[in-house]
Amino acid sequence: MSNPARARDFSLDTLLKVAASRYAAREACVDGAQRLTYAELDTRVENLAHRLLAQGIAPGDRVAILLTDGAPYLTVLLACGRIGAIAVLPNWRLAPGEIAWIMGNAQPAMTFVNPRFVPLLAEAEAGEMIEVDERHDHGGAFEEMVGADPAQQTIPELAPGRPLYMMYTSGTTGRPKGCLQSGGAVASSALGFAQHRGFSHSERLLSVNPLFHVVGMQQVAAVLACGGTSVFAGRDDDSAAILDLLHREACTTTSAFPQISFPWVQMEPVRDGVMPLTNYTGGAGMGRPQMYEFMERGWDARVVGGYGQTEVCGFATAIDYPDMCEHPHSIGWPLPHVEMMILDPDGNRLPPGEEGEIALRGPSVMLGYWRNDEATEAALGHGWLRTGDLGRMDARGLGYLLGRAKELIKTGGENVYPAEVDAVFADMPEVADVGCCGVPDSKWGEVVKAFVVLAPGQTLSRGEITARFKGRIAGYKRPRYIEFVDALPRDPLGKLLRRELSARPVGEDQAA
Repeated sequence: MSNPARARDFSLDTLLKVAASRYAAREACVDGAQRLTYAELDTRVENLAHRLLAQGIAPGDRVAILLTDGAPYLTVLLACGRIGAIAVLPNWRLAPGEIAWIMGNAQPAMTFVNPRFVPLLAEAEAGEMIEVDERHDHGGAFEEMVGADPAQQTIPELAPGRPLYMMYTSGTTGRPKGCLQSGGAVASSALGFAQHRGFSHSERLLSVNPLFHVVGMQQVAAVLACGGTSVFAGRDDDSAAILDLLHREACTTTSAFPQISFPWVQMEPVRDGVMPLTNYTGGAGMGRPQMYEFMERGWDARVVGGYGQTEVCGFATAIDYPDMCEHPHSIGWPLPHVEMMILDPDGNRLPPGEEGEIALRGPSVMLGYWRNDEATEAALGHGWLRTGDLGRMDARGLGYLLGRAKELIKTGGENVYPAEVDAVFADMPEVADVGCCGVPDSKWGEVVKAFVVLAPGQTLSRGEITARFKGRIAGYKRPRYIEFVDALPRDPLGKLLRRELSARPVGEDQAA
C-alpha cells in the first residue's frame, strides 16, 4: 500500500525553489550584461510559467528551446518543469532537415528561438514561435513574458517523476531518439555530481558546454543545486575571450571541451599569480599529455575525468588525476547516485576482469525513448540501462571503457576494441590524433584501419608504426591499413565519429 505522506515533488524546480529561499540575493547566473539573483530567476520562472499556461500550454505539452545558452534558456527550461510541460532541446548545430525530423517527432506546441536560428526551422513544424533576442532586449516579447502578469493562472498539481526534457541522441545507429528525462533524474544527477566535486554555494561555473548536451546541463544543474553561479560564455567567443571571462568572473569550475581549453596553456592562463579555476572536468578520452600540460602550467586545479551518457543525465563515473596516471585507460568509479556492472548478452552479471556491456542503474536513468517502445525495452528491459558500450571492471570496481558494441572489430574470430589500438598510438609523441575502425577484408572478415594525424613538423612511416606495435598488443589487433589525414571527424564536443571513418575507401597504398 502506497503511503501518500511520502509522496513529494523532487525535481530541478525543487532545487531552484530551495536555492531561491536560502540564497535569494546570490547570483544565479551571469549572461553577458544580465546578472540574475536566485530570487530574480525564480520570479521570472514563475511569471513565464503563468504566461505559458495562459497561452494554452498544458502538462505533457512539448515546448522546444532553440536558444544559445544563457538566462533565457534556463528560464524556459525551469518554467516548463514548473507546469509539467516537456522541454525539447534540439542541437542547433544540426541541419534544417535534421531539425525538421526532431520537431516532427516531438510535435512542440511552442518554440523559443533566437533570430539566428530561425532559418533552421524553415522545414519544421515548430508550433507558436517566440523569438528571444540574445542581447536581452527589454522591449522584446520574451521580456514581456517573464515580467509580471496580472492574469495569474493556477499551477496544476503535478505527479512526481514527470518528464522534464527530451534530448535527442546523436543517431549513430539511425534516426536520433528522444531521450526522456524526469526532473527528479536531472536533480539526482546534479546532486551526485555536486557531492563528488565538493561544490558549495561559492562555486562559479564557467559554462561553455551547450545546454542541449548532458555535460552542459549536468554542470549547470549541479551548480544550481548548491546555490552557486553559472557564468555563460557567448556562443561566438573564442578561447581567448573565454579565458578572459574566466578571470573576470573568477570562475572556479568548468568542463570546457578540448578545442577551447587546450589552447589556454599557451595564453598565460595564470595571471598575476592567480588562476581561480580549482575544478576541471574532462571526458574519458582526455589523454595524459594534455593533463600534464594542465598541471605543469601552475593550475592548482582538481582535474577529473569520467564517463556518461545522455540516458543517465551526464557523467556516471569519475576518476581523479592521480588515478588517471596510475590507470590511464580507466573511466573511474561510479558517482554516488549510480551503480555500474558488466553484463553478458543475456543480462547476467560478469565477474571482475571479464569483458561485456556496461550497465548502469540509479535515479538518474532515463524514463525511456519518446514514442519508441522497442528501443526503450532494449535499453531498460533487463532492469539496468544497457549502455551499448563495452567494458570491464576490476576487483576494486574500477571501470574500463573498451568502445561501442557496434564499433567492435571482429577479425578472424577475434574481438578487437578500437580504444585499445588507439591507446598504443597515444604513446607515440609524433601522433597528434588517431582513430581506428574496422574495414572489410576478404580473408579475415574485418581488419583494423588507423587514421593518423601527425603533430606539426613530425614524420612517421607506416613501417615505423607497425614496428612500434610489436610486443604491445596481439598481432591481429595491429592496423593492417594506415591513412594519414589532416584531421579526424568529431562532433562539437570532441567525440570521434568512427562510423564516418569506416565509410571511407580503403586503398592498397594504405597497407601497413
